[in-house]
Amino acid sequence: MGVIRRQSLKHSAVNIVGLVIGAMSTLFVYPHVLEASGLVQVLMYVGIIGLPALSMGGNMVAIRFFPRFKDKTSGHNGFLVLLLLLCIAGYLAVALLALLFHKPLWEFIHSGADGRSPLLAKYFWMAAPLAFFYTVGVVLSIYAFNFKRIVVPTLLIDFSMKLALPALLICVWQEWLPLEAALWGLIIHSFLVMTGMALYLRSLGEWHLRPNWAFFTPELRRELFRFIGFGAFGGFALQMASRIDIFMVGTVGALEWAGVYAISSYIGSAVDIPTKSLYAASASSVAQYLNEENHAEMEILYKKVSINLLVAGLLLFGSIWISVDSLFDIVANGKAVSAGKYVLLFIGLSRIVEMGTGLNNNMVYYSSYYLWSLVSLGVLAVGNVLFNLWLIPLVGMNGAAISTLLSVTCYNAVSLGLVWLKFRLQPFSKNTLRVLLLALSVYAVVQFIPLTNIGLLDIAIRSGLYFCTLGLLILRFRISPDLNDGFDVLRAKLFLRKNKD
Repeated sequence: MGVIRRQSLKHSAVNIVGLVIGAMSTLFVYPHVLEASGLVQVLMYVGIIGLPALSMGGNMVAIRFFPRFKDKTSGHNGFLVLLLLLCIAGYLAVALLALLFHKPLWEFIHSGADGRSPLLAKYFWMAAPLAFFYTVGVVLSIYAFNFKRIVVPTLLIDFSMKLALPALLICVWQEWLPLEAALWGLIIHSFLVMTGMALYLRSLGEWHLRPNWAFFTPELRRELFRFIGFGAFGGFALQMASRIDIFMVGTVGALEWAGVYAISSYIGSAVDIPTKSLYAASASSVAQYLNEENHAEMEILYKKVSINLLVAGLLLFGSIWISVDSLFDIVANGKAVSAGKYVLLFIGLSRIVEMGTGLNNNMVYYSSYYLWSLVSLGVLAVGNVLFNLWLIPLVGMNGAAISTLLSVTCYNAVSLGLVWLKFRLQPFSKNTLRVLLLALSVYAVVQFIPLTNIGLLDIAIRSGLYFCTLGLLILRFRISPDLNDGFDVLRAKLFLRKNKD
């Protein structure tokens, strides 16, 4: 876990800085431009949701098959060429489908825009170049994960967006730029990110564009085609099952709803910082252990990641939810934005469910049993869309958040079952129950702290007390050995520095 821990800590540090920038934007910029913010979210989510199909499963192939292709002397047998060809083929296939079904798609966009979101119909075409540049950039970043490089890709893919998007929306808010110019700025940014990833791989000496067709044996081709079909269909179904909420809110509801939903969802995304870090740093190890059938090491990693993520999730989400009313009090246009309070609750709970179950989804995807998840993914994707179509008109944006919680819970339950049936592994331990009980107990006690009705002060007192108390109890009871080890290392470094001084 040494390399994984170092990379994930650096990755988390980058994301925490990005979170602070994003939080300032979320609290003080986006509420002033709810419709424009909602439009941008919907356009971007075309690429986010469509990533598996647009890359022909390349986002998963990049990890799953790299151990088979890995060979520095031969340029990894043209693996990068394969990934780029998959992105081009996937984009062309989706474009062809869009042309074939352009009439019902156009009617759907216009029906959602009639009287509610006219901007969506006008600018929806911009989702096409955004999706392509995003897809290639993300696949290149995942390819870099194989070399245990997750920090720079994060700076390019995620962190830079946290700077570019609020800057563009500030220009719209202050009327320095028209909305269309800001959208073009977003497309240019996506292109530069894709180009930056290519240059970064080149600087690492990992930009190899020499295909090795002889390496593609008939057996390997068959296995690749099967997994590509799974990655494209299964990955797209997973995105539909877990991340279609903002898109559905913006098309079935209104762009203003999507703007509010995105703000609440972003606040909840603070819980996801450790997940992204540990998943990115662990992905190549999961593929390696499964390829080697090293179930002993896989079990150790599985349990460590699960408890580490659950601890982090409970610390972060509890700190947010205990001060949720005070948080919305300090947000610009807080009365409108507070409509997303329970969106934050349901989205946060869905993150806790996913974090507590650890690497189960990755283990299914990167194992030889990946096809087993296709049925559950398909059912859940269709179910989530139907839930959204039913619940959004019924209970507004909260319906999309409830749908996400239901679909994420069901899918992770199925993945847990598959991992247990095929590997006899499960992520839970006695510390799982302990940390849940500790978090609930601390939350209940802190609730009795009286409010001062000064937003920032209440957040500092209640969230700070919850986080520090629960954190100390987690260290005291050694809930997460990795956390204790990291704390001991930090304390030793501080002690040595003090002695030197």
